[in-house]
Amino acid sequence: MKKIVIFVCVIITIVGSVFSPSAFAEGSEETAPVYAEDLNDGVYDIEVDSSSSMFRIIDCKLNVQGDEMTAIMTLSGVGYEKLFMGTSDEALMSGDESYIYFEENPEGKYTYTVEIEALNVETDCAAWSFKKEKWYDRVLVFRSDSLDESAFKHDPNALVIIIPSVALFLAAVIIIAVIISKKHRRSGDA
Repeated sequence: MKKIVIFVCVIITIVGSVFSPSAFAEGSEETAPVYAEDLNDGVYDIEVDSSSSMFRIIDCKLNVQGDEMTAIMTLSGVGYEKLFMGTSDEALMSGDESYIYFEENPEGKYTYTVEIEALNVETDCAAWSFKKEKWYDRVLVFRSDSLDESAFKHDPNALVIIIPSVALFLAAVIIIAVIISKKHRRSGDA
């Protein structure tokens, strides 16, 4: 009986560590796209990864209104006159009306207001250099894991908590059933 109790404890520990919330959160939440309909309306601080150290975003505000998202990005420098949400080749074929020009904030930094389709996905962004007078390709990722939990309409961790709980419950039920059936076999043998 003592061996069975130890066995049950070991199984529950293994199942708990494999199905822990942190094991799920690392892979799923960061890579799953998040759309405007997944978020509450409001303005939120958000982190943005950039493919280039020459295009460093020092501040970004995500604005969610209905089924649309925009971001006001503040760059560390003042070297880019305009942006285009797409590749440099697409920017060359587009007209001036599709370019996003900078606005200077009170600190003298350049900000750009861009439309975003989804968070956690690679988004092409071309930046026009004042100095070189050419487009540079950048890839941006607006990271939902940097948002405050209040931004989400539904708790993003709900499934991460429910799935391991159900797995632990089922494991415990199976183990108890095995123990009971072994006891009944032993009592039947006697």
